[in-house]
Amino acid sequence: MTTADVRISGRRLQERRKRIWQRDPNCARCGRLTIHPHGYELDHRVPLHQGGEDTDENCQVLCNGTEGCHLAKTREDAKA
Repeated sequence: MTTADVRISGRRLQERRKRIWQRDPNCARCGRLTIHPHGYELDHRVPLHQGGEDTDENCQVLCNGTEGCHLAKTREDAKA
């Protein structure tokens, strides 16, 4: 089974992105206010490839871009 097999997509994913952002629109790492829909990435606290679940509880908002927290966390997760 691959991460693509357990990851939601399409409309369900877009609904989750908005729901998580509405709960707290600030980056979970740096606290920067993000803008919906393109100012953030929905991130799995525990990555799927490390056994994390694809649930709302395991998701957080991280700011995006070349200096964003999402890219930094993705790099850290890849090293683990």
